[in-house]
Amino acid sequence: MDNRRVTIVINKKFQYQYALLVAALAVLLVNGFIIVRMVLPGSDPLDISTPVTISLAVVEFVLVTAIWYGSLKASHKIAGPVYVFAREIEKLCSGDLSARIALRDKDMFQPEAEQMNKSIAALRARIVSLKNVSQQLQQAHTAGTDMGPLVEKLGEELAAFNNSRKN
Repeated sequence: MDNRRVTIVINKKFQYQYALLVAALAVLLVNGFIIVRMVLPGSDPLDISTPVTISLAVVEFVLVTAIWYGSLKASHKIAGPVYVFAREIEKLCSGDLSARIALRDKDMFQPEAEQMNKSIAALRARIVSLKNVSQQLQQAHTAGTDMGPLVEKLGEELAAFNNSRKN
């Protein structure tokens, strides 16, 4: 089995824009340096002969390519976690309470993932509690017993959910 890790672009729009921005900045810095050296040569003027121009072009191409690759790898540590967050929240939306945010060790947003996992666990516990009260209500209804205390308990459980939006 091949143990090499392949960097896959997860969020193409974000990652390519990020990499393009960083690569463009590198090109501007390199070319800005060359222009400054040509306009303000000082005691050691920049000799721009054909071989030097070709060498600069090759160096700049290699630099931009390396920066592009590095930017994609760096953005992967952001885009990957955002993808995992969206995927796991989608699971919650579909009713799958097994959702859990699992990030790679070097990914960004570790504290946020931990907080989301705590929140998902708390939500899971509340829903389990509501299911228990619901089952008890069904049993009480079937048995014809007093459901008052269970209805009160259900109200308390539901009161824990705040469904008002504050802007």
